[in-house]
Amino acid sequence: MKRSVPLVLALLSSLAGGCAPKPTAPEVEATAPATVIPVTAYVCEDGRVLRALYPDSRTAQVILEGSTYRLTQVISGSGARFTGEGLQWWIKGDEGMLAPLKAGEEIAASPGVRCVPPARAPVDPPEPGSPGGLPDDRTPLDERPAQAGSAQAAATVVETYYTLLESGRTTEASKLRSDGVAEDLTKYATLGAQVGRPGAVEGAAGSLYVEVPVSMYGRYATGEAYLMGGKVVLRRVNDVPGSTAEQRAWRISRFELEAASASPPTR
Repeated sequence: MKRSVPLVLALLSSLAGGCAPKPTAPEVEATAPATVIPVTAYVCEDGRVLRALYPDSRTAQVILEGSTYRLTQVISGSGARFTGEGLQWWIKGDEGMLAPLKAGEEIAASPGVRCVPPARAPVDPPEPGSPGGLPDDRTPLDERPAQAGSAQAAATVVETYYTLLESGRTTEASKLRSDGVAEDLTKYATLGAQVGRPGAVEGAAGSLYVEVPVSMYGRYATGEAYLMGGKVVLRRVNDVPGSTAEQRAWRISRFELEAASASPPTR
């Protein structure tokens, strides 16, 4: 009689292999997402930009001129008052008062300076001929209605574009651009623009072009003021047979603006 020992051993081996525990992946310890503390920007009457963080209900961190001050909340009749490291920061509503706090003072004797949100801190437009300003062109503007397709009609398109941006109507403004891109206004607290006298209309390869001087000014959401000057170039199709009214309408082709002052926004 033949014995089937090898077959039995093979069967036992396969069963043992099937019952062996499968290797498991090492457990990864879950970590809680980092808490992002919002930063509130202010512009003070003396021109300084202040940023404040409130890690908890009893603490404030004031960032001023590159230095960070850690303050603690103290008793106040109204609002929230924080003191420490030679400063008093007293907030009421959406604005605050910043004052120096001398040694031994519980409440600052100095009235300090008022600080408001960037949207409430206006920036004056630059003077013509100054950095970021329009060209110093003293020729009186033509107040007559602009003729369709004229250089003045192109300047009207630019004026309309920035008027729409100032009111936050970016989708409507995008229709005045040849690329149809809607401007991202999230980095701006305020935006103002001045439009100057357009240059002469020039032709090239079946298209017409005109340059319009522009000066932009305002504040970033982080508080810094900005001034930008340069020109906006507009294009339309020449008055050729078969062209449509849409093709003959001025559209913004490109922006050539450069920062004249103020630093880029700090995040």
